[in-house]
Amino acid sequence: MAQTVAMIGLGIMGSAISANLVKNGFAVLGYDVSEAARAAAKAKGVELVESPKAAASRANVLLLSLPSVAALDAVVAGAEGILDAGRGGLIVAELSTLPIEDKLRSHDALASAGNVMLDCPLSGTGGQAVTGDLSVYMSGDPAAAEKIRPVFAGFSRQQDHVGPFGNGMKMKAVANMLVAIHNVAAAEAFVFGMKMGLDPALILKVAGNGAGGSRMFEVRGPMMVKDDYPATMKVAVWQKDMHIIGEMAKAVACPTPLLNTSAILYDAAMAQGRAEQDTGSVCAVLGEMARLER
Repeated sequence: MAQTVAMIGLGIMGSAISANLVKNGFAVLGYDVSEAARAAAKAKGVELVESPKAAASRANVLLLSLPSVAALDAVVAGAEGILDAGRGGLIVAELSTLPIEDKLRSHDALASAGNVMLDCPLSGTGGQAVTGDLSVYMSGDPAAAEKIRPVFAGFSRQQDHVGPFGNGMKMKAVANMLVAIHNVAAAEAFVFGMKMGLDPALILKVAGNGAGGSRMFEVRGPMMVKDDYPATMKVAVWQKDMHIIGEMAKAVACPTPLLNTSAILYDAAMAQGRAEQDTGSVCAVLGEMARLER
């Protein structure tokens, strides 16, 4: 019998994760507040449930992919939340990028009811999630993490246990710092090359294979070539992630000059009305600054 896994949150990441789990033989229960997200998940073979409580009543493993602290609090401890199921022995893997102290609040509430919560943020874009090209930063109870590693393997290419609860978010902050900087660096290089008259497709092919290539150049370069930015990570959502990294850096008195510089471009993308576009749209922001005609 296929293992039953519940996916709470069926947005860009959650929908891709649940679809891959279905493809890999898991029985997947799904919940989201969005009717559109629910309908899309159902079309991919996910069995819908009416609440996190209903999911926790039927599955022993729950994956949470949520947009905010408020959503996490509601899913865990709100009306019809996980705790309302009155069960113990659950393993809840929190996959979102949220402050550690807020995750700890849910961790403690679940632990008091006899459940284990893991902090397991993901590295990768929504596009990478579709192809299973994600890394999972597992942190928390090592035995629980190992027990559900096969679930993580059902939607990711790499799963690393990085230490005590909260270390997952610390590692995610490091990864996202690199993403933020490399994305802007790729955009700047594309605009520079195009200003000199180079074909952006040629830049992607040639420069991307050289010493200056990066994963962000590879993943978001095709968007920059087309000057089209369908969201795999919305600029508006990325603002939340950037704020979390900044607060974590302040807490340990660590200077982040490159991150701070890149933040200016994401703020400019918001100001230009690109909140719902992919973060690769910083290429268009720089293009406008450079008076680039495309």
